[in-house]
Amino acid sequence: MKLGLFRFLLGILICVNPLSMLGDDSIVTLSYPQDQSILHETSLSLVIHVKPDYLDEVKVITPNGEDTLKMKNSKTVYCKTLSLRLGNNTISVRGYKKGVMLDEDVRKVYVMADIYKQFKYPPKTYKHTFFHTDEKESECANCHDMTLNETPGVAFIDVTESNCYQCHKSLTSKKYAHAPAVNWLCTSCHSGKVGSKNEEDKGRSKYIAPEPVNEECFRCHKSNKKLWASYRYRHEPLDSGRCNKCHNPHSSPYRMFVRKPVDKICMGCHNNKHTLDDLDNYTIYTGIDTTKNCVKCHSPHAGNKPFFLIDKKKK
Repeated sequence: MKLGLFRFLLGILICVNPLSMLGDDSIVTLSYPQDQSILHETSLSLVIHVKPDYLDEVKVITPNGEDTLKMKNSKTVYCKTLSLRLGNNTISVRGYKKGVMLDEDVRKVYVMADIYKQFKYPPKTYKHTFFHTDEKESECANCHDMTLNETPGVAFIDVTESNCYQCHKSLTSKKYAHAPAVNWLCTSCHSGKVGSKNEEDKGRSKYIAPEPVNEECFRCHKSNKKLWASYRYRHEPLDSGRCNKCHNPHSSPYRMFVRKPVDKICMGCHNNKHTLDDLDNYTIYTGIDTTKNCVKCHSPHAGNKPFFLIDKKKK
């Protein structure tokens, strides 16, 4: 009888999911981002909590691929910076022990981009979420110095000394980098202040930036503000104060920090008869040669002629 009972109990243990033996606590959890978050950059730093000693590795899976984090004894918080795609993204973190997956946590996020209609409107249930609060920062304090070590207006001689650099260095990795960002003067723009378009987010992040952002831009670009204000016509992104609609304030592969090649930015709004991936057909439909630069004839900011046409003086 005793041998039969032992075999019966052993069979139950073999069939039981290991998670059921560990109580209700999760073994691996994504602390940041929250589920159904709205993002504005394709670069994201994850914060992952694990139960120490239960796992030997965690796999991070996104639409762009898979990465593996090796676990260290007694360490409970890990971070991982990764790249996402515009639009919908599903992020999965899976905890493994000796090749067996013991737990998984999943988040859905949406990377929005105003220059493209198909990525301009996230699902209605998605919300803006923020990391930089005292509570969230305390999760990372064992490994990262979370204090602000920036002197306003004074660039770092060695940018790696910025406490922001380690987690956010991918933001300035593109060929053309904006001066405040590349010098890690982050609080030049991320002042913690809000604007008329994001007043509801006041106090939700220590380093939030105001929306619209134009007044932050014009603190440096004073001559542009004066010039454009003198013109009769102003383009909508400028007139609404959304410089960051077309320009990435951190870095870009393209000159002047534009988010995409100029013509593709223009066609993001002026695309009645084409798709962004079919510019050749747009030329056939309209007679407009999209291989040429729109800004050769049109000012992207402001002008005195209708349609922002540039005055071309005859010689």
